[in-house]
Amino acid sequence: MNSKLKILKYTCIAFMSFLLVFSCNIPEDPEFYEPFVPSEVENPETISQIIIAREDFSIMESAMRLIEESGSVKIISELNVPGSSTVFVPNDEVFQAWLDMNGIDDLALLDIELIERVILNHILIGEFNSSNLVSGLTHSRALVGERGSEKNVSMYIDVSNGGVTVNAEASVITADVEANNGVIHVVDNVIELPVLLDFSVMVPSLTTFYDAVQYADTARDADGNGPNLMAKLIDSEAALTLLMPNNDAFTDLLVEQGVSNLTDLDPWFVADAISTQLINIAAISSQEMVDIGRPFALPASNNELLQIDPINLTVTDPNNRTANFIPGLIDITAVNGFVHAIDKVLLPMPTP
Repeated sequence: MNSKLKILKYTCIAFMSFLLVFSCNIPEDPEFYEPFVPSEVENPETISQIIIAREDFSIMESAMRLIEESGSVKIISELNVPGSSTVFVPNDEVFQAWLDMNGIDDLALLDIELIERVILNHILIGEFNSSNLVSGLTHSRALVGERGSEKNVSMYIDVSNGGVTVNAEASVITADVEANNGVIHVVDNVIELPVLLDFSVMVPSLTTFYDAVQYADTARDADGNGPNLMAKLIDSEAALTLLMPNNDAFTDLLVEQGVSNLTDLDPWFVADAISTQLINIAAISSQEMVDIGRPFALPASNNELLQIDPINLTVTDPNNRTANFIPGLIDITAVNGFVHAIDKVLLPMPTP
């Protein structure tokens, strides 16, 4: 299409959408606002129109209408005007299975903030066809944190096996449903809001951490109690900072300890090491560290003091073992805090 005609087309669409929103949806009573509902069209062109027109997207549509009416984002309106978005859409069969699995009988009974987060976690800013997606971390439109200082939730895209997988749980089954304001990819699962531990499954260079947590949780004291580290790391209501050693860091630890496998170590040793990586007083971003402007100490979850150098982005444990924050794997944002990947396993002070 001629570029001038394309610009003219989008200008007309934007103008008509403006009229629809502001002339058709604000009644005479200014205190009452009716959410914008795009009309059905025979040839849907926008993301919103395609979702509304397709019978197998009805649950996604219902969730979006709830957000439009009661949430903080006019999501149907936004996805009905010129723009650039990528939306991963679970079809009704997939969405219903997720609702059933979570014991949800009626979407409307859920907290609107939760519905909004879940749906926005399926949307990327920018148009990415399947051929343009690359393996790595990005951010969805879902927000976490206190109002005014929210962060976008991290998402991991994997195209290494020839297809597209999102957060190691949702695969694209129909790619590149084109709209004039972006693209839709149909996925085979609802994309859950990630917790800290999820990123040790999603990111290939961090997977040993998940194995370490599983093994650490096999530890038992004389009363049969374990460390329950996995429960802490998947607690969606928590606010934590996790300094997650990468796979190479665990390999180096095994060499230091003179063993070949994690399971050659005492599980309590591994549990204590993992507890040293976890700061459970707050979710602290790298920018918040930098803003302090000088080295400072933070207590790990086992009360060991970690020395943070925000200028050089390093962390030192009580044994003077210093780890570097790994560029590109900092400020990975989960619903329960931040993951900052590091290149060495931090250890507690040895017990006398």
